[in-house]
Amino acid sequence: MFTKKSHQDVKKSSVKIQDSKKDSATRLKHLKIVLEHYDADEAKSYFEANFSHVYYILYDNFIQAENNLRQRVHKAGREELEGALSLLEKVLCLLPELITKRWQLHSLTRIFSKLLHSGNSQKLRAEAVRYFLLWYQALGDNAPVEVHKMFASLVPGLPEFCIQPNGSPLKGKPYDITTNTSKERSNFSIDDIMQHPNFNAENSKKIVVEQTSTGIIGKIANVSASIFHDTNALNPVQSVEIQPLLPPTASEKAIDNETKYFFEILLDGMATSITKIQWKDRSHTKAMRSFAFLLERFKLYYLPVICPQFNYKNSLYKPNLDLPVQHNILDDDYVICRVTLIKWVASYAHFMKKQGSDHGVQPSSMTSAGSHMVHSTTPTPAMSLHHEEETSFTVGHPSDSSRASSHDSASNTPHPSLESGSGVCEELNSEQVVRDVLCCSSREHVDFTIEVLRQAFLLPFSHAAAVRRVIALYKDWIQMNVAEIPPFLMENTYEQSGGEPPIPPRRLRNDSYLGAVGRDNVMVRAGLQNVLQVFMTQAANVFLASPSPVAPPGALSQQQLLEEQTDTCKRVLNIYRYMVMHVAMDANTWEQLLLVLLQITSLVLTKVPPKRKQESLGGFLAPALFQTLIVTWIKANLNVAVKQELWQNFMELLTRLTHWEDLIKEWAKTMETLTRVLARHVYSLDLTEAVGGGGDARGTRGARRVTPAPVPLPRPAQGLSTHHQSVAAANDTRTPGKSPKSGHETHQRKETSTSRRQLQRCRSDPHLSKLNTRTEADKDQDRDKTRRWYSLDSLRNSQRHEERDSDGGSRSPSPAPSSGVESSSIKDSPLQIDLVSDGGNVEWSENDPGDGGGESGLGLGAGAGVGVVLGGRARGWLPDVAAVLWRRMLAALGDPNNLKEPQAHAHLYNYLIHLNATLLKISANQTLNGNTEIHVPFNLVAGWCLEAEALPPTHRAGKLLALRLLCESTQAQGTGAPISCNNRLHLAHLHLYQRALHHGLTGEDRSVVDVLVEHAAPRYLSLALDGYSLLLLDFVHASTVVLNSSDMGPSCPRTAAVTFLGSLLSLPDGLMNAPMLQPYPHQYNTVSCPDLKEHVLNIVVRVCRREGAARARCAGACALAAHVAHLLATRAPSPRLPSYVTCLLQMLMMKNKNIAKVVSDAILVLADYTDRIVELYPGLAGKIIKWICACLAQISSSSTRDSVKPLAGSLLLCLAEFAVRCGPAYLMQEKDGDQSLLLMIFKVLYAVMRGTNGSDIDGLSLPVDEDFDANIQLDNLGPKSSPVSTIDVKLWAQTICTQLVLFLGHWPLWSGCQLSSSVCEQHDSPSLGAELGPAVLSAPHVQLMRFSESTLASLIELRALEPAGAAATTPGLATSDRQVRVLLRDIAGKACWDASALYYDPSTTITEALEHLALPDSVDSPRDNTLSSLPPPLPPNLLPDFKNSPPDKHQLDHVLAYIGHTSPEVACGRRLDEAGPSPLPPGAEDELVAALVSHRNAERHYLANRESEEELEQTESCGPVPPGPFEQCRLLLAQLGTLAPARRTHAQLLRRSDRLLRELRNLDAQRCRETHKVAVIYVAKGQEMRNEILSNRCGSPAYEAFLAALAWEVELESHVGFAGGLRSGGGGGTSAPYIATLTLEALFHVATRMPADTPDAILNKTRHLGNDEVHVVWSEHWRPYKRDTLPTQFCDVLIVLYPLAGGLLRCTVSRKPDVSVFGPLWEECIVHVSCAAALVRGAAFAGGRAVRATMPLYQHAYSERARSLDALVHHHTQPTTFEHFVERIREPVALQPALSNTAAEQGSGRLAAALLDHGASTWGTSNETHTISPRPVKRLGPFKRPLTTHAGPQTAPPATQITPAPVPRRNR
Repeated sequence: MFTKKSHQDVKKSSVKIQDSKKDSATRLKHLKIVLEHYDADEAKSYFEANFSHVYYILYDNFIQAENNLRQRVHKAGREELEGALSLLEKVLCLLPELITKRWQLHSLTRIFSKLLHSGNSQKLRAEAVRYFLLWYQALGDNAPVEVHKMFASLVPGLPEFCIQPNGSPLKGKPYDITTNTSKERSNFSIDDIMQHPNFNAENSKKIVVEQTSTGIIGKIANVSASIFHDTNALNPVQSVEIQPLLPPTASEKAIDNETKYFFEILLDGMATSITKIQWKDRSHTKAMRSFAFLLERFKLYYLPVICPQFNYKNSLYKPNLDLPVQHNILDDDYVICRVTLIKWVASYAHFMKKQGSDHGVQPSSMTSAGSHMVHSTTPTPAMSLHHEEETSFTVGHPSDSSRASSHDSASNTPHPSLESGSGVCEELNSEQVVRDVLCCSSREHVDFTIEVLRQAFLLPFSHAAAVRRVIALYKDWIQMNVAEIPPFLMENTYEQSGGEPPIPPRRLRNDSYLGAVGRDNVMVRAGLQNVLQVFMTQAANVFLASPSPVAPPGALSQQQLLEEQTDTCKRVLNIYRYMVMHVAMDANTWEQLLLVLLQITSLVLTKVPPKRKQESLGGFLAPALFQTLIVTWIKANLNVAVKQELWQNFMELLTRLTHWEDLIKEWAKTMETLTRVLARHVYSLDLTEAVGGGGDARGTRGARRVTPAPVPLPRPAQGLSTHHQSVAAANDTRTPGKSPKSGHETHQRKETSTSRRQLQRCRSDPHLSKLNTRTEADKDQDRDKTRRWYSLDSLRNSQRHEERDSDGGSRSPSPAPSSGVESSSIKDSPLQIDLVSDGGNVEWSENDPGDGGGESGLGLGAGAGVGVVLGGRARGWLPDVAAVLWRRMLAALGDPNNLKEPQAHAHLYNYLIHLNATLLKISANQTLNGNTEIHVPFNLVAGWCLEAEALPPTHRAGKLLALRLLCESTQAQGTGAPISCNNRLHLAHLHLYQRALHHGLTGEDRSVVDVLVEHAAPRYLSLALDGYSLLLLDFVHASTVVLNSSDMGPSCPRTAAVTFLGSLLSLPDGLMNAPMLQPYPHQYNTVSCPDLKEHVLNIVVRVCRREGAARARCAGACALAAHVAHLLATRAPSPRLPSYVTCLLQMLMMKNKNIAKVVSDAILVLADYTDRIVELYPGLAGKIIKWICACLAQISSSSTRDSVKPLAGSLLLCLAEFAVRCGPAYLMQEKDGDQSLLLMIFKVLYAVMRGTNGSDIDGLSLPVDEDFDANIQLDNLGPKSSPVSTIDVKLWAQTICTQLVLFLGHWPLWSGCQLSSSVCEQHDSPSLGAELGPAVLSAPHVQLMRFSESTLASLIELRALEPAGAAATTPGLATSDRQVRVLLRDIAGKACWDASALYYDPSTTITEALEHLALPDSVDSPRDNTLSSLPPPLPPNLLPDFKNSPPDKHQLDHVLAYIGHTSPEVACGRRLDEAGPSPLPPGAEDELVAALVSHRNAERHYLANRESEEELEQTESCGPVPPGPFEQCRLLLAQLGTLAPARRTHAQLLRRSDRLLRELRNLDAQRCRETHKVAVIYVAKGQEMRNEILSNRCGSPAYEAFLAALAWEVELESHVGFAGGLRSGGGGGTSAPYIATLTLEALFHVATRMPADTPDAILNKTRHLGNDEVHVVWSEHWRPYKRDTLPTQFCDVLIVLYPLAGGLLRCTVSRKPDVSVFGPLWEECIVHVSCAAALVRGAAFAGGRAVRATMPLYQHAYSERARSLDALVHHHTQPTTFEHFVERIREPVALQPALSNTAAEQGSGRLAAALLDHGASTWGTSNETHTISPRPVKRLGPFKRPLTTHAGPQTAPPATQITPAPVPRRNR
C-alpha cells in the first residue's frame, strides 16, 4: 500500500479502460495499473462492474497476439500473449459467478481450444491446463458436454472417452459437499443446449464425419461452432480450423513421456487451483465443493483408464476381507500414470507430523523435475519443487528418508477456521482442502482414497517406490505418528451401544471447523480396526504377485525385481509385527491377521524349498515369515480365543512346511522363549541370561543364571471391579487410543519402556539389508484417556516390578515409526514374547452390557480368572495359559518322525535335546521358590524317541539324537523323587526303555552303541532303576566293544565306558549272581555271572596299560586305585593286588605328564594304607618307593620345565609320605647286597636338588613290560596351557630331605599339629620380657648366628632346672647347674635342643672308701697292649666306670651299648657299638694300622730316652676364675666343631638389630607345610533351600562316620596347628576335623560343626564355606546339588557324594574350566564307603593344588619360608675376623660392671626340658607376663646335681658377687 499512486491516476486509468476508442493494448496496460493498486476484493468488485470491458480487452489482445504470432514468432508477440494469459487468469479467478452461468462460454471454448492445441509448446500447454481447470471448476455442473470432453482429453496418450449423448452423467445429482445430498442449484439446464436446432441428428452426423488435422481439440471447437453459430447453407459464417498458437522452438527439450507429464500437471492443477478462484462465498466448504467436483469428474473420465482394477464395491466401512490369491502383475501402458495417481493421493492423505511441532505442514506439489516451467506470475507451490527419488509426493516435513521441500509463505500458514455461513474471509489452504475431501468429507471419498492406495499393492515391482510410499503412509496411520488423526481412524461412537463417550482424539480441529463440516466428520469414522483389517488384507497382495516371466527391454532384471519385492514384503511384515506387539486389536482383527498370515505363508513357501535362497521370494522371507506367523499366533491366543479350525489349519500348515529348515529354527527359538515363560509362570523361576560369558573361571558364573521369580498375586475377589493392564500385546509401548472399543480403553500406568520386563525373543538372522534406522518419535504426551481403577496389590506389585526392571531389566527396542520410507530390515521390528510376572498384570475383560457391565461394583464373571485360551476372559499370561500354549507349540510340527528330510529330522531332535536340558535346569531349580509340587514333563517326547528306532537308515543322525534324548529324559529324575513329583508316571515307559537299551547295546550298529554308552552308561548304576541288573552284561559287552575299537574320535565314548566299568567294581559281590540277559540282540535269555568282576578288572587293567585316549586312561587309573584302596581298607585278601599296584606304578612313566600326575594323585592315597601294605604284602611298599625314585630320577634333569613341575611335586609328596610311614627300620634293610632304600631316597633327592640326571643311581633299574604302552593317541584332557603358578621342585626336594632327616622314625608324630617348636629366645629369661623384643639384643647369654646359608642358630645359656621329686640318678655322674639351649631355624621349621655338660664326681659322702689308682711301676706306656689285646665286653645294662673298665682302654663302645640298651628309641633297631662297614678303601686300613704302630714305637722310644731327673716347672697358683654367662655355650660350640677351620666359612654372626627381630618373628609365623581348608556341607532329605541346609546341626550316622574317617576331631580353643581362619574370626564352633601329615595340614570347615542359631551365625558360616576353593557335599536329597546353592566366586572344585544302597557312594567331581584334571576321583564314579574318606580327602587336596596352580603369583609355604630365610641371611650376616668372632663367642655382649647380674637372673627361671612343645598359642595369647618356655618339665637323663635350698625365687646377685664354680657330685 505504500507504493500506490494517487487516486486520480487510478481514476484516469479506469476511464481509459472504458474508452472504446483506445486500442486494446493501451486499455490492457491501464487495467494492469488498476489491478496493481487494488487488493483482491477491490479487484473482484471492479471486474464485476466492468466485466464486458474487461473481457473485450482480454479477447482482443488474445486475437491480436494470435495474429502476430502466426505471422512471426518474436519476443513482442510472446509478451502480448503472456499479458493476455495473465488477464485470462484474472478473469477466471475474479468472475467465477459469471462463468458459472456460462458467461462467454463459446468464446472461452475457442480460446482454450487454441491454447490446448497439441501443436503448442509444452510450457504453454501446461499453463493452459491450469487455466482450464480454473474455468472448469467455475463452470461446475453447468459445463456442457464439450467442456467435459475437453477435461477428459487434457492428458495426451490416453484413449478417447465416449460421452453419453444425454449429457452430463451428473445431471440430476449435483453433489453437495456439506450435506451429502443431491439438489438443483442452477437455473440453467443442459437441456436448453440440446434443444438447439443445430444439435439435431443431421448436424451431429455431419460433425462427426468432418475431418480435421487438429485432433480432439479441433473436433470440440467444431462442435461448439455448430452449436453457437448458424452454419446452415443460408449463413455464410464458417468455422475456422484450429491451429497451433505458439509452436515449440527448436531449442525446447522434448519430454520423454507426455502422458505422465501432463497427468502430473492435471493432478497438480486440480489440487492447487481450488483456492485461486475468488468466490463471494470464500469458505473452506466452497473450496471442498469445488475440488469434489473436479475429483468426481476425474473419477468418471480418468480413473477407469488409469486404474482398470479399481473396485467400486470395496469399502472401508464394510471391508472386503476376501483373502488375496496368487495373481499376475498387470503391467499396462498406463502404469506410470497409476503410480503418479497413487503418490498424489498418498501425499495428501499423509497427515505428517512436523519435527518439533504438532501442527501439520503443507505437502509439496507432485510435479516432477521436468515440469518446473510455470508462469512467473503464478505463485504455485510447484515453483519450488525438489524431485524425490523415492516418491514425487511428500507431505509435511520429511523424515531422514525423504527430501525436504520448500513452500511459499502463504501455503505455510494454516488457515483460520470459519463458521458455516460466516462472512469473514479465510486464507484457504489448498492442501488442507484436498486432504479434507479425500479423508474427511464423505465415506465415498474415503473409500476412493483407500481403493487408490490398494492399487499400489498391485503395481509391478519396477515401481516399488510407490508401494513403499503407501506402506509408509499406513505405517504412520497405524502408529499414530501423525499431526492429526484422520477421522476414519476414529471410532464411530454413534454406532456403539450404551451411549459411552467417544475417545478424545489426540488433535482434531477446533469447534469452528467441526461446525463447518457438520456431522459428516463423525459419519466418516470407520475405526482403527477396519483400517487394520483392510491394510493387512490388501497389503498381502505384494506377497502373492507373480512378475511377468519376460521382461520388456530396458526394464529391471528378474533378480532385481525379486529384490524389490523382497524389500517391499519386509516392510509390510514390519507393520504386521508392529501391530502384533503394540496395537490393541479386537477378535475380528486378530482372526483376519491370522488368516492373512496363513494365506501368505502357504502360498509364498512352496512344498519344495529352493536350492538357493536367492532364487525365490520364499527363500528370502522364510525366516521372517515363520517368526511372524508363530509369534503372532501366540500373541493372538493371549488376547482372543482362536477358533479350533484356525488351530487345525495352523498345525497342518506347519506340518506341511517342515521341510523348510527355517521353520525348525524359528520353532526352536519360539519354544525356547515359551519354556522361559513356562518356567516363570508355572514354576516361578526366572531364567535370565548373564551379562558376560564364562571366560574367567574365578570371577564369573555360568552363562545363564536362574533366579526366583516373584510369587504370583491371588486372583481378585468377587465384588471388586479390577481392570488390569493388558500386557499380552506389550501395552507398555502400545500407542494410546488404539483399543478396539473406546469403552474398553485401558489406562497406561507408565509409558516408559521400563515398566515391564520382557523376554526378548531369540532373533532370527534372515540376512536382511540394513537401511537407515528410524528413531521413535516422542509419544509421551499428556492425553485425556478413560481412567481405570486398580487394586492396591496390583499397583504395589507393579511398582515392585518397575523398581526391579529399572535395575536389571532389558527390553528390545520397539520398531521406530517414521513418516518416510520404512526400513526393510526385519530387525527393526523385533517380535518378542512378553514375560509377565504375576496375575496382577493380566487384563480382565469387562462384563457384557446385558449384565450391566461397565458399572463398578459388579463382580467378575465365572470365567474371570481363566485365560482366553481356555474359554475365560482373562487376557495375558496365566499358568494354565503358559502350559497349554507350550504343549500346543511343542506339537505344532507334528510327529518329528514323519519328516522326510533327514537334516530337518536331526535338527528337530537336536533342539528337543536342548529343550530337555532346559527342563532339567527348571527341575533342578524348583527349590528357589519352594515350588516343588508341579512335575516337569520330561516324558512328553519319550514316545517319539521310541518310535524313531524304526526309522530307515537315511534318518540315522536323527535316530541317534532320539536315542540320546530318550536316555537323558529317562535319567532326568532319579528313583528317589517323592510321589508328589509323579515319578511313577515319569518312568511309565521304563520297560520299553530297557528293551531299547538291550537291542541297541547288543546290536551291530556301532553308532547306536556309542550313543547309549555315552549317555546311559555313566548314570545307569547309580540310578538303580527297577531291574537294572538285567542289563549289566549288555553294558559290559558294549563297553568292551567301544574300548576294543580303534576309533579315537570325539564321538567314541571311551571315557564313559571306562567310567561304567570302574563303577561296576564297587557293586556288591552278591549282585553278580543275579540273573542277567545274555548280550544277544532280540533274545531274552538270562544267565548268572559270578566272575564278572574279575572280567571287568582285566578290562580295566588293560585300559591302564594300553588305552590310547588320555581321559579314558585317567578314568581307568582312578577306578583301579579306588578298587585297591577298597581291598586294603577291608583287608580283603587279593593275590592280584600287587599286580594292580604295579600297573599304576607303570603309568607313572607315561609320556603324557598330565596322566602321570593323575596317577600319582591316586598312588598318594594308597600311602594312607602303608601299614597294611607292609603287613599283608611284604616288599610291595619297597617296590612303590623304588618306582617313585626311578620316576623322579628320570625327570630330575627336566624337573624345571613347567609341564613337568606338577608331576615332580606330586611324586615328591608320594615319596615323603611313603618313606615316613615305612620308618627307618624298613628303609635301612639291605637285601642281597643292594643299597638300602633310605640311601636311594637321599640320592634321588640330591639329584633333584642339583637338577642332574639320576638315572645312573644304583638300584633304580626297572623291569621292562612289553605289554605296557607309555604313549597315547588322543590327548583330550583339556586345554594345553601351562599352570600360572608353578612349584620350585628343587626347593621342595630340599624341604622333604630336611624333613626326612628330622622326622624319619617319628611316625606317627605324637603332635602332628605342629612340627616347629614354639620356644623362642626370651623364654625362661624373665628379664627379656614376654616377646622377642629389643632386650634380647643386649642379653649377654644369647648369641644369634648362622650355621650355614639356610640354617640360623640361637644359643642361650640358662640355669639348669631342678626337677621336683627327682628319682635316683646314675651313680657317679652329675650335670652342670647351667644348660645350653640351641634354637635352629631352617626350611623345615624351628627346632629346640637343650644340652647340659656331663661330669664324673666321686662324692665324699659315699660309704665306700676311695681306692687310689695303682700307678704303673715302669715308665712304659700303658697303651702297649692296646692294639694287641681286648678285654671281654661288658654287659649292655652296666654303665662302664673306673671299677669295671681296664685302665688302658677307653670305654666308647661300652657307653654306646649302654645308651642303646637304656634308650632304644635312638638306636632305630640296631646296635650303636657295632662297627659299620669300613669307609676306607681296601689297603688303606692296613696303612692306618701301620701308622698307629709307628706312632706307638715313637712313644716308646721317647720314654726310653727320657732323662731320669726332670725339673718340674713351678706354676704360679691363682684363685678360681668365675665362668662367664656364655661359658657353657662356648664349650658346646667348640665341641661341635663350629670354631674349626672347616666350618669357619659357614658360621657367621648375625648383626643385632630390631629389623632382625622383626624378621625372626615373621619367619616363626610362617608355616613349613602346605595348608588346605575344605568346606564340608550336609544336605538332608527334602532340604531345598540354602538356609535349610546351613541350619543343620548334625547329620545322619553315615555322614558322621564319614567325617570321623575323614580327619581327627580337634578342639579349636586349644588347637595350635592350622585353624583355617576359624579361631581368629570367631563363630566357627568348638571343634573341627583336622589332619596333618609330614607335608601338609588341612582343616575342614564342616557346616554341621558351626553354630547356626542366629542369622549372623548363618552369615558367618556362609562366609567361611564360601571362601573355600574345594567343597565336599554329602547330599541325601534326591534332587542334584547345584553349585549356586551357596553363591560364591570360589568353589572351584565341587565334590558331591550321594549315598546309595549297599554302602555305596555316587561321587561327582566338577571343576571350573581352567582347573586341570586330578585324581583319584573321576567326574562320575561309584565308590565304596570303606575307602570313600581317603579318596575324597586325596581328591580334595589334589583339587586344591590344581586350583592354586591357576592363581598368578601364588607362593607355596616352603617357597615363602625359603625366601624369608635367604633375605634374613643376606641382610643380617656380619662378616668378622676370626679374633672378633672368637671374642663374640666368648662374650656375646661386652659386659659392663653395672649390668653383671645376668647369671643370677638366669637362675631364677624354670628350665623347659622337652624338645618339642604344643602350647605356643596358649602361651602366646596369655595376658600374664611370663618368661617360662611353653614346654612341659622333663629331665634330660638320670643325672643329678647338688641339692640347693631356696627360700623363694632367687634374685639377681650383686654385681661384685662371683658365681661359684659348679660343685661336682659323687656317684652313689
